[in-house]
Amino acid sequence: MRYSGLITSNESRSSVPEAKYIDNIEKFVADKNPAELTEIAKELLSKYRFMEKSTNSKLLVISEKIPELKDALATLEMLLKKKESGDKSSLSTYFKISDTLYSEANVPYTESAFLWLGANTMVEYPLEDAIKLLTEQHNGIEVLIQEMNTELDWIKKQITCTEINVARLHNFTVMKNSENKPNTTTVT
Repeated sequence: MRYSGLITSNESRSSVPEAKYIDNIEKFVADKNPAELTEIAKELLSKYRFMEKSTNSKLLVISEKIPELKDALATLEMLLKKKESGDKSSLSTYFKISDTLYSEANVPYTESAFLWLGANTMVEYPLEDAIKLLTEQHNGIEVLIQEMNTELDWIKKQITCTEINVARLHNFTVMKNSENKPNTTTVT
């Protein structure tokens, strides 16, 4: 295996391998080329950084859904309160068209809501069921965010360990090269 000795068999939940701290560089390098081992460790480091960047971007996309879900839940809960109070008048509100553009709307009395499920699919739900579905989605996203933050912490620890290994391998390479260099100073 290319990364043999640099990773352990332990993995995170999403199969990110654990970086192994190299205790004894001399023993680890033994008869191998230290410069080549340094390059392999740098490659592993770049893979960890890619995993970190990928996880961060996924986390950002998922986190952006929370405010939208909260707004939808607040709207549905307001409609449910109107229904429970027996108020059948229309509701005047503003809805978001884009980041900086809102429009006024008059929402007639309703006992159901249409929810986009994805893949161009919209389904009509009674208000109670719509609130339940969106609450479950919100809770699921919160759990997913916690798991992704745990995964990011794991990846950051692996990056730190690998950076230390790269630095130690580089220093060992420099030391070996200086030992192998013939002494060029002359005494007169």
